[in-house]
Amino acid sequence: MFDLSLFILGGVFVLFILACLARWTIAVRGLSREAHAEYQTRQAEKPATIKGVSEAEFVRLYVTSFQPRWTLYAAAAAGAAILISPVALLAVPALYDVIWRMNGAPDWGGRTGYVFMFALFFGVVFIWAAFAAVIARLHHLRAPEPFNHALARARGEPIEDTGWRPRPKWARKIKIDTASSNSDS
Repeated sequence: MFDLSLFILGGVFVLFILACLARWTIAVRGLSREAHAEYQTRQAEKPATIKGVSEAEFVRLYVTSFQPRWTLYAAAAAGAAILISPVALLAVPALYDVIWRMNGAPDWGGRTGYVFMFALFFGVVFIWAAFAAVIARLHHLRAPEPFNHALARARGEPIEDTGWRPRPKWARKIKIDTASSNSDS
């Protein structure tokens, strides 16, 4: 059932995962060096900005705020696609057969036709996209705090935790003026 092209696709996904993880590792190492240098500079020039914050804590905050998190989530999405593909390649044809038989099993819709190939391709792509959407949602929900806020918190400064700001009530009532703005008033 699985031919060579699926293994090649799996190999491409594995290479993509390795490239993402390598990109993240290289970026984190560079950010760590940059954070150490930044800490030394702040210690010499602006000590009030790091008052009460250890170098290790500063480096952790710096790296957490500026690391390319998308590479980890992209690798996770590709890994999920690899893991879910065999199940999807069994589930989509099974579902197709059920729907095909419920519609009277017409000759044009059998397992050798274009309709089946279309359903198989887009069914698997849909399942991949669903898993990628879940991972993208996790990426956005777990976004780190901005560096300046995290540093202020580490210094012990109170920062108002507002979370998501809903649109103010007055802003909901505003209507956009669609009249032409050619007048010089």
